[in-house]
Amino acid sequence: MAAQTSGASPDKQRTYDAAFKTEDLRLASESRSTQAVARQLGISPKLLYCW
Repeated sequence: MAAQTSGASPDKQRTYDAAFKTEDLRLASESRSTQAVARQLGISPKLLYCW
């Protein structure tokens, strides 16, 4: 369920597997604050909305 990196460089785009996305969306739907969930997971709130 961990995030996968597509390379060693920090400016490369990260990719996430389906299980990670599903769990993140479940957490966001149970929470009142999508921003708090995103901050806890270390991802952008905009990314959650895109998923």
